[in-house]
Amino acid sequence: MNEHEIRALLAVATLDRPAGIDLLPVRPPKRRLAAVLVPIASLGAAAALGAVLVMSPVGQPSAQAQVVAAVENVSQESHRLHSVSGTRRFDGAFDPVRRVGVIREIPQGVETRFVGDQMYVRPQPGAKWLVSPRNQVELESAPQAVALVKLAPLDPQAALQRLRSATDVREEGGASGPGWTGRRFAFSLEDAGAGEPGGGQKAPVKAAGTVDVDDQERVRRLEVVFGDGHRVVMTIGDFGAPVSVETPPADQVEPLPSSDKPGKSGETPEKTDRLGDSGRTAAPTS
Repeated sequence: MNEHEIRALLAVATLDRPAGIDLLPVRPPKRRLAAVLVPIASLGAAAALGAVLVMSPVGQPSAQAQVVAAVENVSQESHRLHSVSGTRRFDGAFDPVRRVGVIREIPQGVETRFVGDQMYVRPQPGAKWLVSPRNQVELESAPQAVALVKLAPLDPQAALQRLRSATDVREEGGASGPGWTGRRFAFSLEDAGAGEPGGGQKAPVKAAGTVDVDDQERVRRLEVVFGDGHRVVMTIGDFGAPVSVETPPADQVEPLPSSDKPGKSGETPEKTDRLGDSGRTAAPTS
């Protein structure tokens, strides 16, 4: 009878032994190194993610998760905002739940209204409204940094959603403003250079910035500086304030010409002139 069989018989014979008594301790078998390495290798990125999660404080969401949550909270409540893009200034109000909003360039009078899936742009007071589907403005296929610079003045709600793709998000300390306190997070965005005709490669578009989140987990201020020095600043407040936006009269509306619709492939911030620092209207053109 070998040792394994003897241990098995003794285990059966001593099933009713008093607690704490071990007549013949059995050492746990040694794990084979190969058996451990194989499942770890097969897990790949999931194993690495698990290691990171173990090292994170329990109940402490990452900086990126906190920023994403703050963006989501802004999309659940009406608010007013002020935006600066280069030399241009904008004031607006949005009710994301009712899917309405308005933003005006000051003092030029360019006005953009959002009603459901439609966006109406009036290039100047007294002009006809140009209408286009809002999903074209969201530039879903555009590179993140390029889209952010276009969307910040034109559709701040969509611009905020671009923060979801920010990288290297980290907390930088406290932040405060009129009637609120919170935390400041830094982030970066970088898009790989697009290919040019003939096989060339455009330089990547880089941006870095900060986002302030108040104690109620809402975005209060966003600042982005691009590689060429262009600066976009957006401040948000008056949460819960009523927002009223009317659809322009039908006889004052005409379709936005297809050549003027934003989001065409290959556009860059330089091509769109940062949404018109040279004086273009809120509807970018090629």
